[in-house]
Amino acid sequence: MADADGCSDIRPEKNGITLVFFGRIEPELEDALANSLEELVGSLRESLPVRPGISRRYMAVPENIPPHNQERVFLSSLEPVGGNLVLGVTNTGFYDPYLGRHLFSYGRVGGSGVLSTYRFRKETDTRRQFLDRMGKQMVKTLALACTLDSCPDTGCIVSYHRWARDLDKNRYVCPSCRNGLLWSLAFFMESTAGNTPVVPGRNGEWL
Repeated sequence: MADADGCSDIRPEKNGITLVFFGRIEPELEDALANSLEELVGSLRESLPVRPGISRRYMAVPENIPPHNQERVFLSSLEPVGGNLVLGVTNTGFYDPYLGRHLFSYGRVGGSGVLSTYRFRKETDTRRQFLDRMGKQMVKTLALACTLDSCPDTGCIVSYHRWARDLDKNRYVCPSCRNGLLWSLAFFMESTAGNTPVVPGRNGEWL
């Protein structure tokens, strides 16, 4: 059953990360994305004042999606969703007319981000590889929502990715990005759920 803002299956967290799945996302992928965040948070738990819980919500795909810059519609749809950090997932592609290609994910100052499966489905051959790449990109999307920039360390998950295959060489979150995530997660977890403050940074990050 959906509530007034079109969300369903709500499992709220007072201090946490809310995953919002737009439209039909297969349960296996849902679990892989949630697990990637759980693994990251688990690795940081001893240094966080509050360990964020991860909850899931479900929304219909927004209507009147434009032919480009689709991420803006999805990010706007996340605004009323409760949670210290809110991350959306959709099968819709994010086409950037300036770059002339679809991008993987976006983050917005204030603690929200959105991830597209579109290019991963087109550029990945096996299911195992697809889930692995998506899990890493979920971590990158969280980093963007936490106002981190792309990392110069090519082995770091927070680095820049031109192709889906670039994620295959990412094996870790580097010490610098780990510290940035710790600071940002602590900041966001101390904020009131649903009223995440704006922090210094860019108005949007793309990957």
